[in-house]
Amino acid sequence: MPDLLLEIGTEELPPFDIAPALGQLATRVRTALNDLRLEVGDVQTIGTPRRLACLCSGVPLRQPPAVREVRGPAAQVAFEAGGRPTPAAVGFARSQGIPVERLQVQEVAGKRYAVAVVQEKGHPASQVLPAALVTAVLGVSFTKTMRWGDRDIRFARPIRWVVALLDKIVLPLELAGCRAAHVTYGHRTLRPGPHSVSHPSRYETVLKSTGIIGHPAERRKIIVRQVTDLARRAGGAPLLDAHLLDEIVMSTEHPQALRGAFAVEFLTLPRPVLVTVMQHHQKYFAIEDAQHGLRPTFIAVRDGDTKHLATVQQGHEWVLQARLTDARFFFKEDRKQRLEDCLPRLEGVTFLAQLGTMAEKTQRLVNLARQLSTMLLLDGHTSEALLRAATLCKADLVTHLVGEFPELQGTMGQIYAELDGEPTEVARAIGEHYRPTGGDDSPPKTEVGALLGLVDKLDTLIGALGAGLVPSGSQDPYGLRRAGQGIVEIVQMLRLHLSVKALASAARAGYGTLPRSSVVDEVADFLRQRLRALLTERGLRYDLVDAALAVSDDDLLAAADRAAALQAYVSRRPEFSRLWVAYDRASRILTAPSSGKADAQKFESPTEHQLYKVLTAVSPKVALSVAAGDIVKAMEHLLPLAEPVDRLFDDVLIMAPDPAVRANRLALLRSVTEVFRLVADFSKVVMADAQAPAAARQRGTEQPKTKKT
Repeated sequence: MPDLLLEIGTEELPPFDIAPALGQLATRVRTALNDLRLEVGDVQTIGTPRRLACLCSGVPLRQPPAVREVRGPAAQVAFEAGGRPTPAAVGFARSQGIPVERLQVQEVAGKRYAVAVVQEKGHPASQVLPAALVTAVLGVSFTKTMRWGDRDIRFARPIRWVVALLDKIVLPLELAGCRAAHVTYGHRTLRPGPHSVSHPSRYETVLKSTGIIGHPAERRKIIVRQVTDLARRAGGAPLLDAHLLDEIVMSTEHPQALRGAFAVEFLTLPRPVLVTVMQHHQKYFAIEDAQHGLRPTFIAVRDGDTKHLATVQQGHEWVLQARLTDARFFFKEDRKQRLEDCLPRLEGVTFLAQLGTMAEKTQRLVNLARQLSTMLLLDGHTSEALLRAATLCKADLVTHLVGEFPELQGTMGQIYAELDGEPTEVARAIGEHYRPTGGDDSPPKTEVGALLGLVDKLDTLIGALGAGLVPSGSQDPYGLRRAGQGIVEIVQMLRLHLSVKALASAARAGYGTLPRSSVVDEVADFLRQRLRALLTERGLRYDLVDAALAVSDDDLLAAADRAAALQAYVSRRPEFSRLWVAYDRASRILTAPSSGKADAQKFESPTEHQLYKVLTAVSPKVALSVAAGDIVKAMEHLLPLAEPVDRLFDDVLIMAPDPAVRANRLALLRSVTEVFRLVADFSKVVMADAQAPAAARQRGTEQPKTKKT
């Protein structure tokens, strides 16, 4: 079968948009082909800064025929009593392109409808593919898009050429004013082109002949090999930062590494400063020796060949020297005063719109840290360290180095605090309290750092959500989801049993008045959702997480432990299905809320007395186990309820004709569900038919039993 090639040539794409775009393109193209009934074999992608390409093997030249059944108006509307078609039937048949005589009547979900059985002929793939491919390409999303010229199309960067080949056939496709052809373009400086692609199978060969290494994985191997070899020749090993490596892979089409050097005198700067300047600003790989000390060398990667490398190296060295000279000057200026002396200047730094200055935030952090210390009964030493760290944690924002290199916030605070002679735990807390800074980052390592991070993130959440700065969709400009995840991770790491609402109320008090009085509840719900996402990412069943969250109030650690215990019990104990059935039968017959309690004096059946006796015996045991955090033991205590609940439904008529008897039996069952809900909300649990006994499948269809009273 033929092969399909689709290449979108663009101006240089943002490096971190390329990999997600390739994944989306492959998915959307495969879906488009499947929707067209064109079964495809392998789908692979090729991506560089200037192209997104998709190669599909085994694409049929023609669609297979198909039969569609289209449901139309109800039969009584489509046909008169004698079977004569009405205007509604005639119009429906016309819309489907068939004679009205070919309409059928079929029963669907207990109702009769007019149905058109439409025979669809297959069309040539070259005829149906163009529109589908254009839709697939324009459906790819990016972090930011742009328009160019007078066109309404939005894409990450302007589209400059399109290649669309089905075998040797150029598909009649136009995208952003570019008509598809069999012509691609090579490396900007090595062999720009144009270059003809005669067949999809020749595409990668053509790219290589023009200096393009199309597959990102191949470019990655080349870069790692070259960088490692150059570092070894310099007597060290490269710091292969994963983020930087990803960026360089997607910033080059023909990577070529080169080694440069800088003056030894710059090694007196703190290591984080040197690494930040090289990695974050210049996109260089730093080199360290066997003792993990930095060497006065670096490795850059150019997009090109080995020509004029000495000149390129010299240019890189000049730029780096200027950057390091600036860094050294800023460092010396900062050391002319203590970190604490920077605090007054925080009055001139805005925290967030509507939320005051960093000086005000610092004061809130100190107050909130003091209240957290009281809530957690921290010892005097830890409490003192936390308050001192809260006082100093934002001071480095007004230093010269952080002003020039914002990535160093927190890091420079720690370094300056250490140089000022602050206690180690205070300095480390200042350096850690922003963590985690991303999805691949870990929470703070020290107790003081974690507690400081907790109050800092909670203060940000309260302020931002209270001011209406709520994340929406993929937009989260203030990093609130990351802050929420950080709080959840810190709570679990330190095993903190605390009331989120109580701490959030204290944080809200620090702002005086906020526009949204409901912000405490909003923050608590926001953190529960972050916990839910985190637990499901770790492999816990979503329904068991929901069952735990529903009864855990605002104690995040209790909710996480409860969900883990539920999963462990459900996965190992088949008896859980009996508990679920008991709760399911009891809860489904309860239709109206009531606060009444069952009266044992009004029971008419030994079965009622037996269930009441078991319930009375197990309820305090369940409550004590839950209070002790032993959810597994609480589940064990619930087990004796399963049999008497089932027997009650089998032996007595719950919905008795006598209102007093009926109300008393419903109150008994309500008490059963209440003790179950001490452990979890069993109504959230999803049980497959194969897991649940037959009794569960009645699903609330308990019918009155006339033989029993």
